[in-house]
Amino acid sequence: MGVVLGIDFGKKRIGIAVTDPERRFTFGRDTLAADGKTDAVRVAAVARAEGATLIALGLPLNVDGSEGPMAALVRKFGAELTAASGLPAAFVDERYTSIEADEHLRERFPRDTRARRAMKDRAAAILILRTFLEHGPIRGSGA
Repeated sequence: MGVVLGIDFGKKRIGIAVTDPERRFTFGRDTLAADGKTDAVRVAAVARAEGATLIALGLPLNVDGSEGPMAALVRKFGAELTAASGLPAAFVDERYTSIEADEHLRERFPRDTRARRAMKDRAAAILILRTFLEHGPIRGSGA
């Protein structure tokens, strides 16, 4: 099996989560500030440190299932990450993960918007991993 690294990619922040080697549990790891230049190399370093064998990237699809400009950026980042890490990347439908993560954090931290903002991308990465574990990748996306 092996550890899966979950990624919630954004232009400003990259949320990271991991599974245990048996892929039963998910854990939030980090949120990196995106710089647009070294993101793939920095995430590849996290993947190596965690002993990941696969990367699951959230793919932001439109409500109708089509891909827009942000999905194209995620696919490009996935290719860069695969080149930098040598690991296969699988894409996971992440249409509502950020909203779901925000709702969950709002329940936990009803008044602390700073805490919610700091954890939102990591929480979304956890949801991406859970979606991957429960449903697998988007058909034709690898893994």
